Amino acid sequence: MFRAKSYLYDTLVTRNSYTAIAEGYTSWRNKPWPITLISRPGTILDLGSGACVNGVEAAKRTNSYVVCLDYSPSMTRLAKKIAERKNVPADQIVADMSLLPFRENSFNTVLAIASIHHVPPIYIDSLARQLRALLKPHGFLVATIWSWRQPRFAAQTLLNMLETFFGLLGYPRRYVARWKTRRATYERVYYLYTLGEMTRHLQRAGLKILSKGYYSPSKSTSQNVYVVATKPSSPLRALERESALRIFE
Repeated sequence: MFRAKSYLYDTLVTRNSYTAIAEGYTSWRNKPWPITLISRPGTILDLGSGACVNGVEAAKRTNSYVVCLDYSPSMTRLAKKIAERKNVPADQIVADMSLLPFRENSFNTVLAIASIHHVPPIYIDSLARQLRALLKPHGFLVATIWSWRQPRFAAQTLLNMLETFFGLLGYPRRYVARWKTRRATYERVYYLYTLGEMTRHLQRAGLKILSKGYYSPSKSTSQNVYVVATKPSSPLRALERESALRIFE
């Protein structure tokens, strides 16, 4: 059986890989994704930020403050340099996104660009609930995930189906991507949730889906699942406001 300790191993391998390749990865992924420009002004969280290229750009364009959260210390050090270079008010936090260290109603926007797909399936519902909690009412969540339908995953998809059938794999869309350097090859583990899965997880947590589909930040053929969601006002608070208005009728 595929147990929780296997997911923990995946997380550690991925974190250590990002720490080792931080400089090269950031020089390659150095442009913000256009989808982040829908961010609401105020306080922005870049979740699984890497070097926080997306969060810093969103904060700069909206005159906002950004928190860059990543579990790789090397990435957060790069995020600090980028924020300072662009004169954007920011803080950097080393933490795992499966256990977020924030109070409720803290952020106007949460950006999760190509990051949630590193969260193991056993934690995804918990993460969705945390995201709803830390968003301010009417705040935005902008999330993207690699699509498992990319041609490069075809062979691994067939193997995953067999391993899942025989109980050797806990989630059928678990993929390994490799980053080669002159010194070594580093592995990163991805759980490529479908559009339907992501929609259901977020809706179960109480978020309202505003837009969803497939998205590519460039002209390349690779696709990403994307979801834009919002935190609706509490029904109880809405009822209280309605009752208060009736007093003056």
